[in-house]
Amino acid sequence: MEWHIMNVGGVSSLGSNLGCLEESQYIPSDECKDVLLEIMQQLKDEDPRLRNVRRQIFYNHLVEKDLCVMIKFLRDDPEIFGLVVRILANLTLPVESLIESTGYSMAEASQTGMSWQQGVESSLHHYRTVFTDKSVLLSLLEEIHTLVEESEGYPLPEESCDVINQILLLLRNLLHFPSSSEDNSSREHEMFLRILFECDFTGRFIKLLQLIQREYWTVTAVQLVTLIFKGHTGEMFLQNVTDIESVTFIMEQSEDSDRECLMCGYQHSDKDFQCINYLEESISKNLRLRHGSSQDSRSSSPNGSSLEVSSQEQEKLHKYLEVFAVQFLTKAFCNTVHVLRNILTSQYKAMIDEVYILWLLAFFLKYARHQRVEFHYIRGIFSTDMFAFLVYKTVVNSEELVVAQRNKQDTTHHLRRIHLTVGAMREMLQGLKLYCEDQSLDKANIAYLENLQKDLANSVDLPQMFLLLIRNFQMHTHSLRFLQDVIITNHLLLLLVDVWRSQSISKTEFHMLNHIKQFATTEVMQKYGRLLENFEYNNAVVNNCIFTMMHHVAGDCEKPNALLQVQILRTFLEILDSNAPLTQEKTDLIEFILQKFMVEAENNPFSCALQLFGEMPVKSKHRKTEEEEDEVADDAEDEEEDENAEEMKKEKDILLMLYTELMGQPGALTAISTKLGEFGIKKTEQQISEDLKEFDWLVDERNTEGSEKTRSVESDMEQSNSSSSFADDLEDLDDSEIVTYCITKLKEMKCEDHLKWLQQQFCDVAYAKCAMSMSSFDKNETEGFVARLHVIQNKSVPLILYNEEQEQLMHNPYFITLLQFLGLHMPEDVGLVFPRIPHFWTIQNLVEKASQFGDLTIDQLKFDPVKLKEGREMTEIMLPFKLEKKEDITFEKMKKIPDTVWITMIQQYNKNSGKDGKQGMQVRNEFQSQACP
Repeated sequence: MEWHIMNVGGVSSLGSNLGCLEESQYIPSDECKDVLLEIMQQLKDEDPRLRNVRRQIFYNHLVEKDLCVMIKFLRDDPEIFGLVVRILANLTLPVESLIESTGYSMAEASQTGMSWQQGVESSLHHYRTVFTDKSVLLSLLEEIHTLVEESEGYPLPEESCDVINQILLLLRNLLHFPSSSEDNSSREHEMFLRILFECDFTGRFIKLLQLIQREYWTVTAVQLVTLIFKGHTGEMFLQNVTDIESVTFIMEQSEDSDRECLMCGYQHSDKDFQCINYLEESISKNLRLRHGSSQDSRSSSPNGSSLEVSSQEQEKLHKYLEVFAVQFLTKAFCNTVHVLRNILTSQYKAMIDEVYILWLLAFFLKYARHQRVEFHYIRGIFSTDMFAFLVYKTVVNSEELVVAQRNKQDTTHHLRRIHLTVGAMREMLQGLKLYCEDQSLDKANIAYLENLQKDLANSVDLPQMFLLLIRNFQMHTHSLRFLQDVIITNHLLLLLVDVWRSQSISKTEFHMLNHIKQFATTEVMQKYGRLLENFEYNNAVVNNCIFTMMHHVAGDCEKPNALLQVQILRTFLEILDSNAPLTQEKTDLIEFILQKFMVEAENNPFSCALQLFGEMPVKSKHRKTEEEEDEVADDAEDEEEDENAEEMKKEKDILLMLYTELMGQPGALTAISTKLGEFGIKKTEQQISEDLKEFDWLVDERNTEGSEKTRSVESDMEQSNSSSSFADDLEDLDDSEIVTYCITKLKEMKCEDHLKWLQQQFCDVAYAKCAMSMSSFDKNETEGFVARLHVIQNKSVPLILYNEEQEQLMHNPYFITLLQFLGLHMPEDVGLVFPRIPHFWTIQNLVEKASQFGDLTIDQLKFDPVKLKEGREMTEIMLPFKLEKKEDITFEKMKKIPDTVWITMIQQYNKNSGKDGKQGMQVRNEFQSQACP
């Protein structure tokens, strides 16, 4: 054996010592096992820059001459069979996986031009052709069947579990190969898949997912399921297509999910995802959905016989896929999804990318709805835990997206995950609505759904999640299709919430109007207006969602000014001019807003122009008329000087508005110059720079490319009496008095509601810790979704700033100082967006913190501390919860901070408040006593 290893023949010499085929029987050599082990070791140790071992194996035809033959004939030797399967699983690893293992991305690999890539790709296509041998596939699947049957219901030995997983990995790799019409690989893929089904793959695969040890191979199995439907997702909905755009979304996400299978084992690549042009691709795909692919084949094939065979094969495959989908839905779907969810909320979450569970939910729930699958088969999916998981992932991914943008990292995979999460949530809500309206459900299922609706109705995070997504939407980052899906899903949820409210399902009263008021802002309505610009291309559902929200904002919320935006007004005019069919409510809304604009423009044209952000104000004709009518002036020269002074003042105000909106962005001076032109003010970038310096707004002009370092409005605040007073006040206080002082100041600013909100966050985390740590704990209601999932994973819990008012709190020095001295982790300290309640705070710590804001009630805590026995962690606390004073172990005591440090902190607060154009015309004395935003 050692001579063969040292021989220059390398792999060829090793292969010659495996055995030989004699009279339809493969006879392994005495050294067969050692040779296989050596091949495995060489594959493991091969140079990743050359991949010479797998290339030699391909050129020496080792797979078809020996390995596949051994698969067919050596099933009675489990040790050799297992080694062969492991080698084959390694040899069929996708090129992308091999590249990523070297530390390169696909894009980098294409630039460096790895010499082995083309040869390995050729070998992979060859291997799939080899595995179209039905006897080989049948042998693999029969081995799975044998291992399961021999266990006789007892747990499988670990060796058997490993072999099963390796077989599934091999099948996954063979299905992964990219399809192309040019090299006929698409037809090869379908043929391979059809042969696989003919070997009773469905029954044996479903059986695996029902075994108690299914967690061993669930990750691989899910990757395999994703690839099985590669290119066929649209066909699954042909019989009952009612929402074609939603089906198209599933198709596109399925195609992108295939890219998630690029990495071997439990590593996945996200760097090669491509943004989808939904508006263009949906047209061609919808046509294919409606007309089928056979017409294309007919036009390209002069021979009708080949077409007929192809059509019959496709129909046969489609039936196999339908059977598999139904079997998977009714027998394995719930268990598989929950296994994935458990993995993704455990320390093993790196094993699999979350896109798999999201795609499974979006695709199979849609299929179940279209096929009217009975509720009891998929009941386990509609659980509070699953809704909580989706909300949690949305919040986490949204924060990670902002951090990635801030660090100028690739955001493609973050965007994809958020969109898939919204798609999964949409299917969950649509399924919930469908089954809640099902009159044929038995009492047990009706009661189950009622309890689920109670939990969802009591959730704060669920409705707020959509507000966060809409507020974070950026046209240059997200797709318009994403915004559409968010708005539709939010509308669907609000319809359900309204039903729950009318039926008094919720234990806590949900104030719909207060919730909608959070949407009644210029920022949020700008996003709705952007989607409305596609009015003639949107379907009726989308436009109805937009108009419904705008109607509530202008009417119920009494905030019509939020709709006085250029894009919205322009779209309203275009809708009227198009003579599109409108309901009376839509027509009334449009006319009301346009009339509102006319009144505002007439009474206060300049303020109206500022409201519109960039629309040229009524100037030449209107102003000319004013000049003609103003003939009563005693001194024309004085009048002209006054007008010039007024013009200068307005010009300065407009420049300030644009400066605070665009400061810090690339090409800011160019953008300001363009915007000024829209106001009828022509200035060069150099002139703008000089004006800014003259107004003492620009400290250091570097260039005209927008990279100027600025001294913003907050630098003035540095010198203001308010900041000095703020620092002086804190300097005179002991550390133990600062929390109470900040609370008092915030109350003076009329921030009681925000203090109650913060107090409730501590109570919610305490409740989540109680529910998780004590098996005997009697839960009165479900924990907060975000808090619960963070507590389960022993993570610090974020304070999610869902609305604009909460976000503005982070620009209030008293509030930030309060958080710091309470011991929270601040965003700048951990490199994230939201402050965090430390994970190591005990229940007692949390209750003590909450009690500093005022007396607590049982309703706030949701548990009775008097009855709660938690040993050293929780003492018995008598109402009204006067807690014992204990040493705070959550953070080191902070020393008194000098004035200069406080001033620097204030600068940072103001700098943060100026981001994203939200600083606006900030008042210098912001930190003096005033009403909280």
